[in-house]
Amino acid sequence: MEEGSNSQWGLETATALISGATIKDENDERAAALAVIYPMNELRNHNRLISSQIWLSALALLTGFSTLAYAALRYRLRPAIRTLDDIASHAEDDSTLTAGDFADFRATLAAGTAKYRLAMTKLAALIGADRAEAPPAWPQGADVISVPDSPMAVTVSRRLTALIAVLVLGITVSLGTVAYRSIDESFAPELDKRTRLIGSIANDAIARTLKAGVPLDMMVGGREFFSSLLRDFPEISYFALVTNRPILEMGTRPPTTTSVMLQAGTVVPIVVDNKLVANVVVIKNAGYLSRQFRDLILDLLVVTLVTILLAVELVSVMTNHSLTGPLTRLDYILKLQAAGDFSHRILVSGISAVDRLGQALSLRAERLAAMMAAAQELPKGTRAVQLEPDFIIPAGRPLIMRFCSLGDVRLPLFLIAAADSFPLSFFSLYVRDSDNPLTWLNPGIVISLPLAAYLTAIVFGSPYARPLAKRFGHRNLFLFASIPAALSNFGFFISTNVLEIIFFCVFSGIGYAFASLSCQDYVIDAAPKEHRAQALGLFHVAMFGGFYAGTALGGVVADRLGERSVFLVCAVLIVISAAMILRMLPGPTHVSALTEQGGRSKLRQLLGTIADGQFATLLFGIILPQTILDQVFISYLLSLQMNALGASTADTGRLMMIYFLMVILSGSLYGRLPAGRISAVGITVAGALLGGVTLLAAAAVTNGWTMVVAAIGTGLGYGLVSGPQTATVMELAEGRLAHIGSERVLGAVRVMDRIGSVVGLFAIAGVAGSFGYSAAMGFIAILVLAGVGSYLIYHVASHSLPIIAGRKA
Repeated sequence: MEEGSNSQWGLETATALISGATIKDENDERAAALAVIYPMNELRNHNRLISSQIWLSALALLTGFSTLAYAALRYRLRPAIRTLDDIASHAEDDSTLTAGDFADFRATLAAGTAKYRLAMTKLAALIGADRAEAPPAWPQGADVISVPDSPMAVTVSRRLTALIAVLVLGITVSLGTVAYRSIDESFAPELDKRTRLIGSIANDAIARTLKAGVPLDMMVGGREFFSSLLRDFPEISYFALVTNRPILEMGTRPPTTTSVMLQAGTVVPIVVDNKLVANVVVIKNAGYLSRQFRDLILDLLVVTLVTILLAVELVSVMTNHSLTGPLTRLDYILKLQAAGDFSHRILVSGISAVDRLGQALSLRAERLAAMMAAAQELPKGTRAVQLEPDFIIPAGRPLIMRFCSLGDVRLPLFLIAAADSFPLSFFSLYVRDSDNPLTWLNPGIVISLPLAAYLTAIVFGSPYARPLAKRFGHRNLFLFASIPAALSNFGFFISTNVLEIIFFCVFSGIGYAFASLSCQDYVIDAAPKEHRAQALGLFHVAMFGGFYAGTALGGVVADRLGERSVFLVCAVLIVISAAMILRMLPGPTHVSALTEQGGRSKLRQLLGTIADGQFATLLFGIILPQTILDQVFISYLLSLQMNALGASTADTGRLMMIYFLMVILSGSLYGRLPAGRISAVGITVAGALLGGVTLLAAAAVTNGWTMVVAAIGTGLGYGLVSGPQTATVMELAEGRLAHIGSERVLGAVRVMDRIGSVVGLFAIAGVAGSFGYSAAMGFIAILVLAGVGSYLIYHVASHSLPIIAGRKA
């Protein structure tokens, strides 16, 4: 039972909700109590009714929008489907040269058909027309290919983007609206009853006064009486004592006439001696329920936004798997055959026009390979024969092409990032509230130890991520990483003191480092060099989309179900992401875009990277300060500062949600900017300055609104910097630092990045423990501003690196 300062108290049992007030005598001693009992069965039935309404509405909306989506997508894609069906039906003749959509594709198909016929004619003349054309029964080889989306795939995808966005937004907003209306309508009858009850209380008090002989116009204290009712019952916005006109009014009167007001409000007649003397008009506060259920409404909004984000990720993956991916594969093999290369084929199993075309093109390669195998048996036959300089036909079975792209890891990356950030909004508080056997340490340092252990594990694990991915494959490395990542969350669930949390943070750091870096290396290796910047920009968007969803939902789940339950959710998400990686990524097969490098890193070579001025200013001026801002301010300091300001865990999660949303919006900007027109250095400087200035302002004047501004500014700044940052490192590694090797340079950056974050964490934790959280925020802001200043000065002073240089196409 809980008792408030105004002697009101409440009690909840298995069968009833009890609300009461203590009555005290003139000596301020408890004399009696008044209790109101509300049966729990009625409340449970009410909740079940609300839940059933929401579930039925959700099912109806899902069915309706699914039908609408299918019809709309079919209608939107009808011209493309009709064109592809026409092409597939005439793949072996010359009618594909007619005008229409995909003219370039038609022309390429005609060129490939001509090459195929020429090769068939020459091989038939060589071996005879009666030789077998069955594919040889040799083992099937495979080759993993990375290519950007074809123009045809991009054209079809663009036709669907706006439509998909409208459908996803429509169903999520509709479901959120239905949920809110269901809750609002379920409480409306109770609020009406309460409004009438309050009106009856006022009615009885005024009626007693009138019966005592006091005229209606001569009542004293009526205004104070109504004021006390408004104060005690915030669900009421307006009281009035009305005859043919308002005699006494309190509250906010609606802008209507008296007759309309009588119809809109709750009217309780005052009857004295069987005569109607006046009416008490009570108008309820329309915003009362919204204010009472503010947190619930915000939670619904968070869930809606996360649902939209997850739906976008799912749609992107499904579109890549079922639409743009098949079109890109078809375009790639068609261009190979148009160039006379019949050494590859693709695996297809569907019946769509794209699948039929893919089967036809693969069958061409199979037939020519069978004829080449027959030609091998002839005198002076060769394993592979070039009929003319541009023809390549294998004597064995054509290699199966497996295509890789960001879409292969996008959704698993989203889920693993969400799992890593779920506890972010409360983890520092969770550590602070755990048993602390390290009483001799500064409390700020103790709170930072688990995060330091996490980052230290990443420091030692990061250099091995790329070599392990090369040796065992990106998929196997991710699957291995999911084991310690999932087990660490079970460990957090059962932990009771800081030392146990530190121990499991080590496993969490290793797991997340290997998982995220295996995805990043997959993108780096898979993306063609000229498209790497755009691919890495989208990689960061997917990763920070997971951070956004995780922090947003983590705060909600922690507030509703408890902090420990969040760790179980994280473990489930990690298992799901591992299952998706197992299904979507190829095995440890060589990726065509991968640059092989060997050998162990040498200290002299690593020091050589730091000696390069451009690399050093990028590392110490941009990368390290931005890592400290992201890892220390967001992961450690923000939740402590918000807790000190009186914010709840859910409020902190929403603030982090704003930060990651800004990262997503600004992070996707770099890859969409026109090539060669926007300075990569300029974007980097602008982003770092924006983050540093807004954080410094929040440190100078710390309150809820300045923290919101800091979250927006640092998020936008970090997103702008993250796009060109990795691409610039890879350009340096493959350019002026090529003698050291891209693998070693990338490993050096990752090691220095994590070492800097650990050192920065301890330094800022010490500042926070000694001078407060605002001082620690100011320290981070100064680091960011000093770093970007040195970066800018170097590039302005360097004649070989003009600041107007734009990003490469």
